[in-house]
Amino acid sequence: MKMEEMVLPILLMVMIYLVSKMNMISSLIMIEYISIMVIITMMILIKTVNMENHNVLYFIILMITESVLGLSILISMIRTHGNDFMKSSSVLKL
Repeated sequence: MKMEEMVLPILLMVMIYLVSKMNMISSLIMIEYISIMVIITMMILIKTVNMENHNVLYFIILMITESVLGLSILISMIRTHGNDFMKSSSVLKL
């Protein structure tokens, strides 16, 4: 696989993430997809270079903690605001 073929889905999802920010859950799903694509790209790159995969393990741990924080923010936002629309939160009104 070429490097351009691996980076193109990541860049596409980043562009979609920057354009569409309606619901918090859709933003979290896009961030998770980007993280999974980065992990796959790292694994392919590590296999081609014959390096050890400790960095992928660290990235997976960071991805899990990011997921837990995102879900906890989503739950607290739904409890306080009643929905997960990003435009109804007071954070965007700064």
